[in-house]
Amino acid sequence: MPYVDVLPSKAEIVAHWRERFRDLGIFIDWGEPSCWACGFHYGSKYDVKSPKAGWNEIFDAWNKIPLQRCHIVPRSLGGKDEPSNLFLMCRECHDQAPNFPFTDAFLEWARAQNYLLRESLKLEEAFRSFGVEAERRAEIAAILASTGFKAWAREKIGFHRPQSNYASVLSRLTPATMIGLAVYYSRLDKNGDASP
Repeated sequence: MPYVDVLPSKAEIVAHWRERFRDLGIFIDWGEPSCWACGFHYGSKYDVKSPKAGWNEIFDAWNKIPLQRCHIVPRSLGGKDEPSNLFLMCRECHDQAPNFPFTDAFLEWARAQNYLLRESLKLEEAFRSFGVEAERRAEIAAILASTGFKAWAREKIGFHRPQSNYASVLSRLTPATMIGLAVYYSRLDKNGDASP
C-alpha cells in the first residue's frame, strides 16, 4: 500500500505559527524560508522574490522548501498530526530533536539551535581529526585559499552523498574533505611532491 501523507501542508503549519512565534522568542523571516530551529537557509532558491508578496506567495514558497515537518510531541507519546504540534526543520535538526511530551522544553531546545555554531563544531572536529593545532589553522586557511592548492585539489574533491533518504541536499562538501585535503597537500608540499 502506498504511503499516504496525512500531515498538514507546510503552508498550513506556517499559517498556524506565524502570529505565535514573536511571543515565543523565535524570529522567522517569512520571505526567506529556513529551519525554525537552527536557521539553516537553503540560499535564495526558495526565497520570496517580490517584496510586495502576499501570504499566498509566501505560503507557496514554504511548501516548496525541503524542510521536514517534525512533531513537537511525538505521535508515540500522544502527539497529534496538527499544525500546533508540527515544526518545520532541516534534516539535521529533525534527527537531533528531543522526543518527549513537553512542548515548552521542545521550544527551549529549538531556540538554542544554531546552524553556524553546528558547522563551526564540525570544522573544529575536522581540525582535531587531522591533528591541526590552533597555531597551524592560519597556515591551513592560507593553503585552502591558494591557487596551487585549488588546482591540485580540483580532481581530488569528492562530494559526500547523504546516507539518509530524506536529506535536504543531494550531496555536500564536508569540512573533513577540505581540511583533510589541505593537510595532505601541506605534507606533499613539504616533501616537494605537491604539483597540480
